[in-house]
Amino acid sequence: MIKSIFVMKANTGELIFYKTYEDLFNVKLTSSFLSAIFSFVKQTLKTSEISEIEVGVFRFIFEIERVGGTEELLFALFSDRTDNLVELRNQLMEIKEQFLEKYDQSLLERFDGEISRYGEFETNIENILEKSKQLVSEDIQKDLIMVFRELHTFSSFVVSSALLTQTGRVIVSYLQPHVLSEIIRLLEGRFITGNYQINELISLEDFGILNLVGIDENFISVVQFKSNCPFETGLIIGKKFSQRLRKLIC
Repeated sequence: MIKSIFVMKANTGELIFYKTYEDLFNVKLTSSFLSAIFSFVKQTLKTSEISEIEVGVFRFIFEIERVGGTEELLFALFSDRTDNLVELRNQLMEIKEQFLEKYDQSLLERFDGEISRYGEFETNIENILEKSKQLVSEDIQKDLIMVFRELHTFSSFVVSSALLTQTGRVIVSYLQPHVLSEIIRLLEGRFITGNYQINELISLEDFGILNLVGIDENFISVVQFKSNCPFETGLIIGKKFSQRLRKLIC
């Protein structure tokens, strides 16, 4: 769950905007902490690229944007460590893009410490978070479940299946928790290296054969097969399954 969102000057630690959902920490102390981390990374490690850090059961995710000549803005999202990293990263990137689009760079450069002028951006944040809550209607959800049931009786090779977003959010899943966790880690790893979408992937894992097919830029179908399933059979079933899902959600 998201705890807080911060926008601040990276070099000075001046807080420009913040939104908190849980009052876990003092806002000013937290912004100073984030600024100190950025300064340490930049001065000691000679880089301004900082992606995320974990502190106990919590996680900070960062996006940095240069504004004008030397000014850098730090966008930070504070959440539970167990939250979906890819999903949170996408939300933070959208927050950054909308903030920079909404406010003139010269205004940000001349920031005088008055954060109230940015208070209206809270509406943007609520819209961004609300948009990600429900991606398919209840009626479509019911139709999807029917397709999943048919898949599970179609072939003795099929063990389980799921429909996820490209960022790893679960829409429908019959996967065992440890299998789902492996897929989420796979998506996170690909996302970090710049591979934001999966087109098609089939691999042999300890728990069987895994087939992932990108339905479009938003969704991925997942089918888990038994280890003795021929790869070609897995590919054919996976494609046909994804095509049926596409007709319902696209």
